[in-house]
This record gives sequence, structure tokens and C-alpha cells, in this order.
Amino acid sequence: MTFSRLREQHVRSYPCVVSYADLTYAQWNDLSDGAAHRLVEEIADRHGLTVPVGLRDTVYAGRSHRVALFERDGMRFALVPGGQPTLGHDATRFQPTSDQLASYADSAEEYGLPQLAEYVDAMTSPMRTVELPAMLVAVDAFDPCEVSLAPDDPRVLKLIASQGAQLDGVSTFRSAGGLTVEFDRTGQVAKARAITDVSYDEAMAQLASVGLRTATADEWEWACGAGATTLFRWGDDCPADGYPYDYKTGMHHDTNLWGLAIGQDPYKHEVTTERTIVCGGDGGGTTCGGSGFFLGWLTLATAYRDKDFGQWLASDDGYAEEILTRPVLELS
Repeated sequence: MTFSRLREQHVRSYPCVVSYADLTYAQWNDLSDGAAHRLVEEIADRHGLTVPVGLRDTVYAGRSHRVALFERDGMRFALVPGGQPTLGHDATRFQPTSDQLASYADSAEEYGLPQLAEYVDAMTSPMRTVELPAMLVAVDAFDPCEVSLAPDDPRVLKLIASQGAQLDGVSTFRSAGGLTVEFDRTGQVAKARAITDVSYDEAMAQLASVGLRTATADEWEWACGAGATTLFRWGDDCPADGYPYDYKTGMHHDTNLWGLAIGQDPYKHEVTTERTIVCGGDGGGTTCGGSGFFLGWLTLATAYRDKDFGQWLASDDGYAEEILTRPVLELS
């Protein structure tokens, strides 16, 4: 069945749909399960993908969605419908809890910060309505600097030989030369990877060479929040007795409404097509600096923007051990 026939039979109320990229959130949810399954199979056939788990229903922060997952060359993608979403955050509607207010008050006193609403407004993107296409977004962030190695790679064997008994009982070992080796319970190499230095332009070129690109800032925000109007994709609240890094479980670790593992760790910021805009964290600066629990969690806000950090990272002085991207596969 062609997409035009699918559209005619199942989304008659949306005559503007002329390609997969025109699929909106409302249209996707309006499809019957059968029509959605056929659409997913057509997308997979057209773009050389497999459908590893088919369709599944998910619930995140009280909202439900039908998730479609695809796979290509070991990289998993989720369907993110498009439309005209409103992005950004309205700081005037944010109602902080007493714990959030107390945490921010301590930080404000120590660092001379303005009123909470003013600070949140300065650290989040402005409210705006954008037009975005449907797209396939990588479930996990991708690091172009990282190269997987076989357990018997000469570099791995040399590292093991040089460390000897120091590796007994070790689950993960990271060398000063950028080599990481993970061991199973028997002491055998389970995974190994090397980190090589690449520039932003080189990272983008690597994605382009396999038909991918990184997300724009708007696409990243839509992919992360999935239309949630709260400060975080799960709501407005956050723990008051620790940083995100201190919590090994929780809503920030769960995959979001689209099925993406995104915005989970402030140390794992992601670059966008705009070099001065990074999303999903601040490189861990707030947490590492002990700036306060609320400020530490704020770095995971869907619309979080640290302009100074982004500009520094894009400058000649900027440095990062990894360049995490959120690959996007455009639909045609």
C-alpha cells in the first residue's frame, strides 16, 4: 500500500499530508493500529531500516503514546512526529516547591543571583511556535569520537598485558590514552573502545557520511520534551537532596514519551546544528562546582540554555572529551 492510499483511507481529515515528513503528532495518534503498523513498515522499507520490536504503547509522566522503533547498523531510532509545537519555557508560570525555593535561595545568596523566575527565564529558551517535520531520532546520543574495538584488538591486549594484576576484579578500566575496557564477571573483555579527538566539523561530517545529521536546537527540545509544558519533561518538581548524578534511577533516567534516552545526565551535554547551543546538560559544571541542588537539576530542563557555556565550547578555548550528538534521519 502506498502512503497516499494509506493517507486517503486512514487520515482523510488531514489532506495536507503529502509525505512521511508531514506526519503530525495528532495524525499519528489518530491512525488505527493497523494503519500505523503499515506506515512503519513503509518507512522501514523506504529507508533501509528494520523494525526490531514493532509498535508499543508507553506511558511517561501521565501521558501515553504509541512508540515506533527502527534500527540501522546497530543504531536504534524512534519516530518523532512533527507539527507546530510551542517550545521554550514560561518562567512566570513555574511554581517552585518550598524545597526548590530554599535550595535556590542558598545558591542565590552565595553567587549573587537574581530572583528565581528571572534566573530560570535567563537559563531557558524563549516561548515560540515552530514548524517541525516528522523525523527519526536516535534513541541514544552518539559520540563520533568513540570507536568500538574487538576484545582481541592489539591495543586492548597491550593494555591488559601492561596492567597485569591491577585489573583483577575491575569492571571498567580507562587508560590515560583514551582506551576504555569493560570486563565481565569472569575477567574476560566484554567491551572495548578508543576515544579519538575530532572537531565539531569532523563529527558533523561523520554523520553526513552515513546519511545522518545532528538535531537542530528546536528539534532537540521537541524530541526531549515531547510537548510537555513543564520545566522538566516529567513535571516541575525535582529531588531536593542531591544532584541528578546522585540518582541512579528516576524519571530522568527513564526513556521519554517518544522512547528516547535523552537529557539524563548533565555531564552528557549534546551539540546541535548551532555550535553555540548545547542541550541536555552543562558539561557537569554546576554539579562539579557544588552550586546547589536546584541549579544542578535545572540543567536537565527541556529548554535549558547555558549561553556562556555554549559560546565557550564553540570558541578556540573550548574543550570537551566527547562530542555527543543526537542523530536525525530525515524522512522523505
